[in-house]
Amino acid sequence: MNNLWFLQLLGVLLLLTPLVLPILFWRNRRAAKSQLPREEGGTIEFFVAPSMRLMVNFVLGALLAFTALIAFAAPREDGTLYALLIPLAVFLLVLLVKPVPVIVDGDGIRQSRWFLPDKEIAWEDIESVAYGSNTGTTYVRSKKGGPKIRFSVFLVGKKRFRHEIRARTHDVFENGDDDQ
Repeated sequence: MNNLWFLQLLGVLLLLTPLVLPILFWRNRRAAKSQLPREEGGTIEFFVAPSMRLMVNFVLGALLAFTALIAFAAPREDGTLYALLIPLAVFLLVLLVKPVPVIVDGDGIRQSRWFLPDKEIAWEDIESVAYGSNTGTTYVRSKKGGPKIRFSVFLVGKKRFRHEIRARTHDVFENGDDDQ
């Protein structure tokens, strides 16, 4: 009975989650649109909006806390530690899909990756720029093939990014002029 208030709070949070999450994502997208990228010399860094970074770090911290709870409780309840695989898999997936900054300089566009070399596309090698209608992500493809650079809606300065591409290339935009 002492934990009843906690269970009620948890129940209310679970019921509100479908309403709160879209609002949080909408606010993060809006915050990213209103902020400016970092400029240093001829380099422009389009970084992840601080509110989105905070939200991702909160989710990762909650997953780690949940994993620790399972690791602590499983042996006491004669359970198996295989239950740790679920939150650890989700933790890894969140790490893999979180937005990554894009850097623009005189040579081209660059985006880092965790386990592989950076994605780099020189200005003269840009084949097309497409706008993902379902995700809002901007995709930059190279003439040489290889991985495309993904400019997430949670990165600051999307209009500036698209302006920089237009200033250095000629008519590479596929989906019209979507500067949403």
